[in-house]
Amino acid sequence: MRIGIMGGTFDPIHYGHLNSAEEIAEIFKMDRVIFIPSFIPPHKKKEKITDVYHRLMMTMLATLSNPRFKVSTIEIERDGYSYTIDTINELRNSFKRSSAKNKFYFIVGVDAFKEIFTWKDSVRLLKNCDFIVTTRPSYKVDDLFNVLNDAAKKHRNVKFKIDRKNPFGKSPRLYIIGSKHFIYPVETTALDISSTDIRRRIKRGMTVKYLLPEFIEEYINKNRLYK
Repeated sequence: MRIGIMGGTFDPIHYGHLNSAEEIAEIFKMDRVIFIPSFIPPHKKKEKITDVYHRLMMTMLATLSNPRFKVSTIEIERDGYSYTIDTINELRNSFKRSSAKNKFYFIVGVDAFKEIFTWKDSVRLLKNCDFIVTTRPSYKVDDLFNVLNDAAKKHRNVKFKIDRKNPFGKSPRLYIIGSKHFIYPVETTALDISSTDIRRRIKRGMTVKYLLPEFIEEYINKNRLYK
């Protein structure tokens, strides 16, 4: 089974998240994409985040109509800071009971992924999971390769090389030397939508129609979120 993992605060979830997940699921022929709302994201310690109950409900509502999309509460149930390495390990253990052949792909935007070495146990994480990195148009794999190699100079036990034999497309992928895992840069349809902008628009009384599902907009209005 091929399983995509999409983590985030989803504050709120929007069409950018949903479209990216759907396109990637199609390209990689995934059986499932799991959306995992974070409890406390480590990189947003100083930011005000909407109550996790509302973020979970919006994520569940937004993914309900897609049979390939699922929502997991493992980071919420774990409490505390939501570290990706802990989530990957927990998912791997939970799915091990059904099949040892499951393949996990962690989906992340290119700007966030360039900071991978600031994540908890980053080297171990890179060697335990494949990554799908969503990129912007004209973004080159060589650019990502150079950024990662420069950052990896502090970590002698991880190196990368470009692999042009990508079974999921014409674009090269990056091989994590010393592991069985790869980094797949994937260009998805560019939807210039952000949760930050949606919250700002709502606070200012501006329209957010067509930026997120209509029933999510209704949920936000009903619960007076982001006012």
